[in-house]
Amino acid sequence: MNSRLLFIFLSVFYLSTISQNTKQDDCQLHFEEIGVKDFTLGSNYNSLVSDSKKNKRKLQKESVYGIDILTFSENIILFKQRKTVEYNLKFHSDTLMDYSFRIKAGNFRVAPYYYEKILEVLEKHNKNSFIKKGGYSFMKTTKECKKFFNLDQEEGQYYISGGISYESPIWEQQFKDYLKATGQEK
Repeated sequence: MNSRLLFIFLSVFYLSTISQNTKQDDCQLHFEEIGVKDFTLGSNYNSLVSDSKKNKRKLQKESVYGIDILTFSENIILFKQRKTVEYNLKFHSDTLMDYSFRIKAGNFRVAPYYYEKILEVLEKHNKNSFIKKGGYSFMKTTKECKKFFNLDQEEGQYYISGGISYESPIWEQQFKDYLKATGQEK
């Protein structure tokens, strides 16, 4: 009888641990294989700023409609080429609610090839299950968060970009107000 009880307890504990890890992983991105920093949603503003000072990042800060926006760039080596990663982190009440990155990928001839090489690396490590070969735009939305990864074009230049944000009615409304105020609403 005791072994049955122990088995039931261990099964419940094991299944809840798997469920928590899966749920937590749903709101995380894994791009360290390509040299992009992974930030955790819910992180504290002050800890990220002190970490940035320690790593000598030059942060630019802007506050709009209750949203604190930190931007910075870092150089990485990706496929033996020097690339600059531009980061954009958005905080609400000192909590990281959204972050995104982008990397210049080149012109229309080079960018798709570069993007495919990145997809191969990401697929090999299989940590971002929402990204599959054969496309240029990927998105996954859950009750907790929304994440994306894509190849996009802006003024004749191609960029590889990705990001994640919490799904929250209050956050969404403040973000919409921010986009409207900065003229980015489409």
